[in-house]
Amino acid sequence: MSRHDDVAIRRFLQIVIILTSIHLVQYYSNEKPMSIDTKQEPSDLPVLFVTHGAGPMMFLDAPALPVLGEIDRNSPAAKWFRQLTKQLALPSPPKAVLVVSAHWESENVIEISAQDKHTALLYDYYGFPSEAYHLDYKPPGDVQLSNRVKLLLEQAGIPVKLNNQRHFDHGVFIPMKLIYPDANIPVVSMSIFQDLSPGKHFEIGRALQPLRKEGVLIIGSGSSVHGFSLRESQSKEFMNELTKVLTESNPDERKQVLLNWDKKLPYARLNHPREEHLIPLHVIVGAAGLDSGELLNPQVIHSQAAFKFDHH
Repeated sequence: MSRHDDVAIRRFLQIVIILTSIHLVQYYSNEKPMSIDTKQEPSDLPVLFVTHGAGPMMFLDAPALPVLGEIDRNSPAAKWFRQLTKQLALPSPPKAVLVVSAHWESENVIEISAQDKHTALLYDYYGFPSEAYHLDYKPPGDVQLSNRVKLLLEQAGIPVKLNNQRHFDHGVFIPMKLIYPDANIPVVSMSIFQDLSPGKHFEIGRALQPLRKEGVLIIGSGSSVHGFSLRESQSKEFMNELTKVLTESNPDERKQVLLNWDKKLPYARLNHPREEHLIPLHVIVGAAGLDSGELLNPQVIHSQAAFKFDHH
C-alpha cells in the first residue's frame, strides 16, 4: 500500500468518526432526558391501641391498683406514653390524630367531633382530687378530617353524623396529653356503637384504612383489661393469649378470634364484663388490614398493654 493510499484511508476514517459523532449527538439530543420519579407512594402510618389508665390517674399521685398495677404520673405506663413519639420514630409528625374512645358510646349512629377549636374538656370521672378537674388540653380540631371520616363511613354504609358540641372525654385527652403535650397536633374523636358489635367495629376500621396514607394517626383508646373481680393470674392468661393472637396470628385467624373474643379467649368476661374498653381494638385491627401487630410496651404490666400494627 502506497503512502498516498494510507493517508486517504486515515482521512476516510476521520470523516466516518466525525459523522458518527454528529449523528449520535443529534440522536441523543432528540431523546427525552431520562426522568427519575422522585415521588414515592405515601407510606401507611401505623395504627395504635392504647390502655389509657384509670380516669386521670396518670396525672396524679396514687397507689397501685389491683390487677392494673402502678398507674399514676410516675408509673412505667405514664413514662412509656411520654416517650412514645420517639419510639414510633415517624418520619414527620402526623397531620392529625383520630381517636376512637371507649368513653363515647352512641346509639345506632357513629358520631365524630367537628370543631375547629376545643375550649373545654369533659371530665367524665368522679371522686378524684380537685387538680383532676383542672387538667387542660386544647389542641386544634380538624373539621376537614371530620368530614373525611364521615364520607369514608358513609361509603361503607355505616350510619354517621358530625357533632360540633362534644368535648374530649378522658379516653381522648389523657393519652393525647401524654403523647403530644404541646397540643399542636389536630385531634378528632369518634364514638363507638352502644351495641358493642365486634363485626360492626371491625368494618368501621376497614373503612378508615385510607386515612393511613393521608397522614392521619389512628388511635384506639380503651383498656387491655377492664375487669375488677378477677385474679392477676386470670388477667395474665387472658393477655398472654390476646397478645399471641395480635402478634403471631395471620390476619384471618386474628379477625376470627376478635369477632368471637368472649368464646376464644380465656377468662374473657372476667377481664371485660362489658367490652366497651376492648371494642376500640376491633376498630384498630380492622384499620390494620394485613399488617402485623407488635406489643409496644413489654416493660409495662400486662394489663396496660398497648399494640401497634404496621408493615414490618
